[in-house]
Amino acid sequence: MKQALGIASVAVLLGALMLVAAPWSVAGEDQAKAPAPVPRTGQVKSYAKGDDGAYQAGVPWPDPRFTLEGDCVTDNLTGLIWAKNVNIAGKNMPWADALVFCNDLELGGCKDWRLPNAKEMQTLDDWSQEGGSASRLPKGHPFTGTPAMCTWSSTTFVGNTEAAWMSRSDGYFGHLGKAEACGVWPVRGGVLKDAAPVKAIALVARTGQTKSYAPGDDGDVQAGVAWPNPRFTVDGDRVIDSLTGLMWAKNADIAGTTMSGYEAMTFCAKQELGGHKDWRLPNVKEMQSLVDFSSGLIATPFENVPAPASNATYASGTIGMPLYGKLSTDLYWTMNSQGYWAPIGPDGSRYKQRAWPVRGGVLAPPKAADPQTPEKK
Repeated sequence: MKQALGIASVAVLLGALMLVAAPWSVAGEDQAKAPAPVPRTGQVKSYAKGDDGAYQAGVPWPDPRFTLEGDCVTDNLTGLIWAKNVNIAGKNMPWADALVFCNDLELGGCKDWRLPNAKEMQTLDDWSQEGGSASRLPKGHPFTGTPAMCTWSSTTFVGNTEAAWMSRSDGYFGHLGKAEACGVWPVRGGVLKDAAPVKAIALVARTGQTKSYAPGDDGDVQAGVAWPNPRFTVDGDRVIDSLTGLMWAKNADIAGTTMSGYEAMTFCAKQELGGHKDWRLPNVKEMQSLVDFSSGLIATPFENVPAPASNATYASGTIGMPLYGKLSTDLYWTMNSQGYWAPIGPDGSRYKQRAWPVRGGVLAPPKAADPQTPEKK
């Protein structure tokens, strides 16, 4: 497979790595040496104390984020290369046909295109954007074409293998029957078996799916950084994830009850575990890093992790859902025990979620990470 990036792309990557070297060294923890650190969501505005926009946790995006090379776009954050046309097939199609389309595609002189897996699909979302016809792509992106309302990933939903994971242009991520029709957006590159190493700021980790249901699917390709063995280290009431460099509360139900999104932000910020007081509610990307797409939320070595079939939900600190052409800040993102996420009102008037504290990672400067109001702004 052809994995090499163009000279311009390599130059941008090296420059971007220099830009983020300082935040990594300041952040400490294990983030600097993590093989697949979690990048930022794109959220920069804070709507409540302790939310995603307040902390802006994650690896900063390089500037420029993308490099255009003919019909291909290199993401300088992840090292993945995408088709410039976000709906290159020009039509929606069933999952099996989407796999074949990508496997047979020749574009930009390359023939190693594939359907992206569930984690790769989520790397292009900018959670500050309004979505809809404008999609959730970062501002200033070079992509063309009109995004499909839903776009297939190559990852099968193990709770029903007749369904696969798909991403919607409004940010919702869930599963759909494989016989249904969704859009196709091919990708290439990344970390692949028996391929040349890839240089990037935030390499994408594997999904955890190892069983193949069709040629060219997630279980067949297994694209992404392999999970370290062991991946997790237990340290008292904390668990360190050596894949991402994040530290989590060992008890996945540490509060013993559900709560509103605002309450979850306050609850996590008040935790003191292992002598640390800098716990926070994870953003949507950090929560997603704990999903194994061969099962659901990773259970071992954590305690009280809900079974996938329970559909228990967790709050994230990411506020804002595209609604009627604008970003509605009356909604925030939650993730269930299977791995899909959906928007919920954060005041808890209708639904409440669990809170799973996290710490570590690259954070915004202290001034930006200190909103003054204790609740919703």
